[in-house]
Amino acid sequence: MAKAPPATFVYRADMSADEIPVEQVSLGAIGAVHALRPAEYAKVPSALYPLFQPADRLLLCFIFARDVFGEDAPGGWTKLGSGLTERFGLTDRYIRRRAIKTVERDGRVEVRRRVGACTLLRLAVDLK
Repeated sequence: MAKAPPATFVYRADMSADEIPVEQVSLGAIGAVHALRPAEYAKVPSALYPLFQPADRLLLCFIFARDVFGEDAPGGWTKLGSGLTERFGLTDRYIRRRAIKTVERDGRVEVRRRVGACTLLRLAVDLK
């Protein structure tokens, strides 16, 4: 069963919305590429932070800091101060240091260490 070709439509200012024909068009038909959602997040209540390993809490902390406070240095570098890391249960500096080494070794982040200042982190692969 073939559809009849659409008749030529002429718009008039006095037309109601019901009189205007509707045609559904796919993204591909108009030349648009179906894009993935730019960002999806899962909420993690702070009461559940202790269930995560320190390296995972450090990543949660880093993503939170980057999205809420923005970058601290050009190029996407974000610092994680002691006040912020304490919110994620990373109070011990040695645990923080091992967590940073773990995520760096796994290739999740790039690290810029600075003597006497907070370490800067940047995602190895940008999620945006």
